[in-house]
Amino acid sequence: MLLVVSAAAAAAGCDRSEPTGVAGTVAEPPTASVLPSALPAPRPTQPLGPNVACITAECHPRIAAAAHVHPTVRDGDCLVCHEPDQGHHTYPLTRPGDATCTICHDVVGNLEHQHAADEVAGCTTCHDPHASPAQFLLTSPSVEILCQSCHVAHEGAVRHGPMAGGQCTACHLPHESESRGLLRGGDGPRHCFLCHAETQRAITEASHVHAPAAADCTTCHDPHASDHAHALRLPIDEACFACHEDLQGQVASAATPHGAVFTADRCANCHDAHASDRPALLRDRQDVLCLECHDRPIVTSGGRTIGDMMPAIRERRFRHGPVRSGDCTACHSVHGASHERLLREHFPGEFYASFAVENYALCFSCHDSALVTEPRTTTLTGFRDGDVNLHFVHVNRERKGRTCRACHEIHGSNLPRHLSEAVLFEGSSWAMPLAFTPTTTGGSCAPGCHRPMSYQRGAP
Repeated sequence: MLLVVSAAAAAAGCDRSEPTGVAGTVAEPPTASVLPSALPAPRPTQPLGPNVACITAECHPRIAAAAHVHPTVRDGDCLVCHEPDQGHHTYPLTRPGDATCTICHDVVGNLEHQHAADEVAGCTTCHDPHASPAQFLLTSPSVEILCQSCHVAHEGAVRHGPMAGGQCTACHLPHESESRGLLRGGDGPRHCFLCHAETQRAITEASHVHAPAAADCTTCHDPHASDHAHALRLPIDEACFACHEDLQGQVASAATPHGAVFTADRCANCHDAHASDRPALLRDRQDVLCLECHDRPIVTSGGRTIGDMMPAIRERRFRHGPVRSGDCTACHSVHGASHERLLREHFPGEFYASFAVENYALCFSCHDSALVTEPRTTTLTGFRDGDVNLHFVHVNRERKGRTCRACHEIHGSNLPRHLSEAVLFEGSSWAMPLAFTPTTTGGSCAPGCHRPMSYQRGAP
């Protein structure tokens, strides 16, 4: 057929009726944005001649004015899909239902997962067989609107990029797929990695991988929209606690909470949610992470000021072993603790304390308790006068036993054995000097708590 108007067509007359789509139905595509001003001719009552066009300004004007026209229609090849006129201007399809489409478009029936729309009204559920204002001959103005005619729109302030742009088919194949949900890239993370190549590289190369990230991104993330940062299904701490119930209990019951667990990115302040080369999925070495906050004074919720830890951790010549190795959690319980200062075990914070082994549980988790329970020794410590254990003398007292912090800097010092240059005296703001002077065989000190004294490891 030719796209021309003939005298025979005018004599026969025609109207706006469309060629039939699925047998026995008439497709109702969207209204064209531009319609011809001429009124359509009456519907023909007799067969048209061989050279009479179907698509003219008077016959099927919507198709003539559409932005997108099916190629066979555009070329006037109506009989590729329709039988000749069977009388009363009826043109049955040459094949039943979708077979008319799939003879050319081999897009269904080949893969495991099929679009359910094919079970509703077939191809014409989504496509107009003749013409449309929208690309791909869609029956709606856009892919997004078309999908939402069946699928409930996802609500949320944080929308996945493709969804925010209305690009459903960036993630989903419209006809069939080898994956559930008609996903493009495969099941699980393989699909997400089509775009998130950096995350794929991290998961592939890292020595520690978060199990949900390797198995299914949607365990934690909503692929469409969410009200939570990073499109998480839940607030980040609740998302983590959904699996890490033991930590949830620890955080909830902590007498001393850690502010990092409750501020900013919460768990993600310290942990990478996908993969890391550090144990526990830490973003960096522990001391590096801790100093992201503790490189300045911090006032706790209880009003206590935690001093700037940067000098003690980075600038001291002699640092405590766990500090030197960057293992802050050797002493601190970073999710929350039952002891002050997030300590794992009890440690006296006072200058003076009555001695009991359990009061120094933190220290004795590494150090031998005999260091302060044995009155005499020649091997346990170098702080001795002959064989008199001076740790025992100072610490093991019922009244006014000196605690570790009376002489030592817990994190680091510029003196050997982490000795302090000065310490705050009990209940005051006075920085009491220790005046410690080491020698090859012992040393001496002249602190404010007793007269100058010296010791010798050989002859007392």
